[in-house]
Amino acid sequence: MDRNRTMTEFVGSLAVVFFAVGMGDVFAGEFAGLSSLVSIVATGLVLAIFMIAMGGTILPMFTLAKMASGRDEIEDGMNDFIAQMFGGIVAYALAWWQSSATTAMTWGGLDALDPYTAVASLFGGFLMMMVYDRQGAGWEVGILAGIVGLAGVSITGAGDFGGMLVDSAWEMSNMLAVFGGMIASGVGAYMAIMFGEQLLNEEE
Repeated sequence: MDRNRTMTEFVGSLAVVFFAVGMGDVFAGEFAGLSSLVSIVATGLVLAIFMIAMGGTILPMFTLAKMASGRDEIEDGMNDFIAQMFGGIVAYALAWWQSSATTAMTWGGLDALDPYTAVASLFGGFLMMMVYDRQGAGWEVGILAGIVGLAGVSITGAGDFGGMLVDSAWEMSNMLAVFGGMIASGVGAYMAIMFGEQLLNEEE
């Protein structure tokens, strides 16, 4: 196991989720309408910064796609995936502990996995993987993450899993939304890899 790689995925996922949750909570009072918007923007910005500074995949959708396409060995990909999910859990646990002294923090939840959300996640994963692949996991991915997040795509997956676990929100609708959205995004990212390798001239 590559410890540096595992720590990069863990810390990157933790940072993206923690600051997204924290910035959302700042605006959760009288500016509640801005809470989700600020959270999405914060996610994109922190993701961009970490991808520039540390590299890594950070997002489970990319990890799943790279395993499915054979770019990553299953063992390496599973280590990355577990580190990302654990980062999301720790981030939500820290946010819960931080806010428990003043307010009761609850996970915001996700919309039900309806056909629109599934297609949006699929298309969002496709677009983000195209940019990730062709721009070398740079700041462009973070900017695009913020944009597709506004369309209802679950960006991190690990964050929603962490929120669901910490808040004990194990309803079937939540589980379908979290894991279904993550899988749909991963399938979209996998399609982008196949599209790039088979139909696009990578030298252009």
